[in-house]
Amino acid sequence: MKTILFASVSAAALLFAAPAIAQTVTEATANNASTVSQNGNSNSASVLQRQNDQTSTVNQTGDGHSTSIEQGDLGIAAQSSGNVATVTQKERADEAGSGLTRIIQESGLNKATVDQTGRNQADITQGIATRTGGNNQATIKQTDTNVAHTMINIAGITQEGSNNIGVTTQDGDSNVAVLQQTNVIGTLGNEANLSQTGRDNVFEGDQTGEDNTLTLAQTGDDNVADAVQNGSFNTITLTQAGSFNEAAVRQELGNNNQATVTQNANNNNVGDPLPDTTPVGFINPRGSNTSYTPRTVGVLQQGNANTAFVSQTGSGNANIDQIGNNNFAGVAQDGVAAVFDVDQTGNNNKVTKTQGANENVTQYGAGAAIFVTQSGGDNNQAVLSQVGERALIDVDQVGSGNLARTTQVAFAADASSVIAQTGLNNRAEVTQASFSNSSITQTGNENDADVIQGANSYSLISQTGGNGNAATVTQGASDWSSVIQTGSLNVATVTQN
Repeated sequence: MKTILFASVSAAALLFAAPAIAQTVTEATANNASTVSQNGNSNSASVLQRQNDQTSTVNQTGDGHSTSIEQGDLGIAAQSSGNVATVTQKERADEAGSGLTRIIQESGLNKATVDQTGRNQADITQGIATRTGGNNQATIKQTDTNVAHTMINIAGITQEGSNNIGVTTQDGDSNVAVLQQTNVIGTLGNEANLSQTGRDNVFEGDQTGEDNTLTLAQTGDDNVADAVQNGSFNTITLTQAGSFNEAAVRQELGNNNQATVTQNANNNNVGDPLPDTTPVGFINPRGSNTSYTPRTVGVLQQGNANTAFVSQTGSGNANIDQIGNNNFAGVAQDGVAAVFDVDQTGNNNKVTKTQGANENVTQYGAGAAIFVTQSGGDNNQAVLSQVGERALIDVDQVGSGNLARTTQVAFAADASSVIAQTGLNNRAEVTQASFSNSSITQTGNENDADVIQGANSYSLISQTGGNGNAATVTQGASDWSSVIQTGSLNVATVTQN
């Protein structure tokens, strides 16, 4: 299990004691600008501005610096917006450098920018849940220029209100980025864009509200991403380029959510029951946890009209769980050991490559496997396609109006397809080749089963306790077929060549 240890650091730890420079602006007529420049080591700057439309700029070069900026007035909403805070912390010429930055901006229309080089921590908080906040912008850029990439950067952004934008860019290894956006107004949504380049990086994001968008790109190996959206009209786009990466996406309380996960290289997972081990030494900017364990969920969607798409190049696992209405689950995998597992509970769900469209399911590679379970819903579909050796497709449908279609052709050696349907208006179609094997079991009303096979084929169709069932098997090559029917109005036709 991949467990990442955090040194216990609270947000209060960024309230730096005994600053070397302290500036306070509280006059109602103030519209001031504050600029602090410090060179050397272990310098501190603290700026407190209580009005609106104020600017604070801090530039620090050296090692062991700290900056604390607080803008806005907790008590007067009209005098706590439109502030700008900019902090730049650069390391020394010998690549020794560390810095701590904490920025708090009350209410809305504020902008905070942090640019750090070396081993740094940055924490930005914008907006207040007890009154109107929003339209804030927070940007954190952290760069590790050390050749060995041993500088660990920590970035935390918290935004409350609507129409906020959070941006984090980290370059180096073993970095941590935490983002939380809460829409307290319940109207327009927030936007988050994050980029991590290096290895052993961690991202944890949480968006609560409506119309939120989260975009994450990780480049490197052994990275972890955990994205959560609670709300409506949300969109998550997650891209991981490298090997041994892990992604977890949860959309739990909203409607019309979309999740797209793209992984390139080998041994990547979208949901892993046994995550890999990662080196310790991480620090949590929020301080509430002393360790971090990657989620095993994969993609979880609870709501209406959800869409999930996973693209993996190389070996890897993709797990999608959809609970709700009008869900779709995609996947495009190209690897020697790719696994696609979908569990859908709800109405009008699809795991498709065409039929009701939304498309996607294609699988390449040896040892590939697809598992689909659809239960407790109406109008479910699983229309699949598979090209590869040792390939397997397993579909289980419980509900009404379900359709399961399996196509294993071209290089589908050792291919096997198992379909079980329980419900009304079910239909199963299988087209196979190579060392094919197919088994279809149907229990319900108006079920149909069609199998077309070739090469070393074997087909068994069993229809039990149902009405109006029909089984048609057309085979070729080394054929063998068995059809068992128990019920009324069943028809069986087998043609072998």
